[in-house]
Amino acid sequence: MHDRHLTTRTAKISLEKEGYIKISILPGSIIDTEDALDNSLVIKNLSEGKKMLKLVDARGKWSITSEAKKVSKKNVSPENTVARAYIIDSFLTKVMFNFFRFFTRSNTPEDFFNDETEAIDWLLSFKK
Repeated sequence: MHDRHLTTRTAKISLEKEGYIKISILPGSIIDTEDALDNSLVIKNLSEGKKMLKLVDARGKWSITSEAKKVSKKNVSPENTVARAYIIDSFLTKVMFNFFRFFTRSNTPEDFFNDETEAIDWLLSFKK
């Protein structure tokens, strides 16, 4: 599997050689509905419709509108995600994702990390 990278207005999204999708939110981004749709399409394209491991690098300051959160729910669905790891650098980011998770109620394994290597190791433990 080759590395493939695409950058949208709000995120750098890549298919890593180890077989997971990495979504790095660009610092300073304000993710609106259009951005959420764009990011979703890139993820769908890179995953080729397959159920994937996903690493979300949510470090840095950024925000997402409530409408964009609704659009983004499709990316947290168990139909397209094996497991998800979040890399965070603030308590507020963790609170935001926990709030988001409360409303999506997915059975997909997910966890929060401050260290990228730990997040990747955990994520790859779900690789088939």
